[in-house]
Amino acid sequence: MKTLYDFCCKSEKQFCRFPMSNETADCSLPRDVVFEILLRLPVKSLLRFRSVSKSWYSYISSRDFIQMHRRQPIHEKLLRVSDRGPRDIPTISFFSLDPKITTVVVDDEIDELGDFESDPTVVFVDLPFPCSPYDEVRIVGSCNGLLCVHFNRSSNIILWNPATKKYKLLEPPDCVSFYSDPFFPCIMFGFVPQTNDYKVIKVPSSSENPKVWVYALNSDSWEEIEAPILHSLLPKGGSAVILNHCLYWLSYSNDDDNELDIITCFDLYNQACTRIKLPNLNTVSNLTIQKLVILKGCLSMITYSGNGITLNNYEVWVMSEQQGAAEFWTKQFGFSSFSNLARPVGSWRKGELLLGYPNGLSLELISYNPYTKRTHSFQRRTFKDRFKVINYVESLESVEGS
Repeated sequence: MKTLYDFCCKSEKQFCRFPMSNETADCSLPRDVVFEILLRLPVKSLLRFRSVSKSWYSYISSRDFIQMHRRQPIHEKLLRVSDRGPRDIPTISFFSLDPKITTVVVDDEIDELGDFESDPTVVFVDLPFPCSPYDEVRIVGSCNGLLCVHFNRSSNIILWNPATKKYKLLEPPDCVSFYSDPFFPCIMFGFVPQTNDYKVIKVPSSSENPKVWVYALNSDSWEEIEAPILHSLLPKGGSAVILNHCLYWLSYSNDDDNELDIITCFDLYNQACTRIKLPNLNTVSNLTIQKLVILKGCLSMITYSGNGITLNNYEVWVMSEQQGAAEFWTKQFGFSSFSNLARPVGSWRKGELLLGYPNGLSLELISYNPYTKRTHSFQRRTFKDRFKVINYVESLESVEGS
């Protein structure tokens, strides 16, 4: 199929003359082959091809094509995001990481890194929407090619498709309680496949206001939902993870049952909150750190301990059934790192953990597959700013909803 892709890229002008309809088709390639080529093209090319004919526009803009296109593995990327760009203004810079690298297989620990075959392509992107240089910009979620961007000080929330360069400012509801949070609220973003809808939720930073605001893209409206289970729960910080239309994030609990940490789950389809207990860890201290990730389609948690300077004793726990009980967690892996400063920052693909670590004055990024014990080093490029890693897929998804 690579030959077909190359043919399309090298002969774009000739290819654009091929109509999609059966009645007018005059093409040396079968229609099925043309469809397969289109599915492998980047969004930039597809946006141009929509102007070939009405039938092409209709096909490329259809919901079925958009869904099939974003499921192609070649469109999967990782974004390394820093809140402030190279000009020290609220821009978001990112680059896609090249997974074509050599690997080193080790037995029980990450011992050394593989060599590089190529540097990743770095793209610095200015935000296409106006913002204040004094505001704090954060990407709080990524789903099917849409990024949810939150401005802490102005409280603006924007849905943005970097591939199509389209964005939408979410109008806040005309309600005083929407702004009643005394601190910065937690903004989260997810997708509901049952209704083909995207939702943004606003979780209060104060446990005295156990309500959740939910925005639905298809209806372009906010809804306030009572969530008494959030009473005595405070978001712990960090990004939420999404799995099967449910958002999960770590919270502090000040209940009388002495559970200091807990996982909060919000079902985007049923719009209801539940609590999930953490696994029964053998060694837990105030220096034990947890991070939620998705591994092979399961809610997972990485735990590691440290003394504030060095980190060690990494463990990966997987929840087999989402019953909310600690006994449904299973410890799958334990490993140590080549660096006692490596910190888990996320996961991607089919079970690879992403770790960031300081290397001199720069910050580096590697992936580690605990199933195969393979280590990937992504790039030699140095970054001095703090960063986070976001899973991203280039898509034609509309910011206006269905």
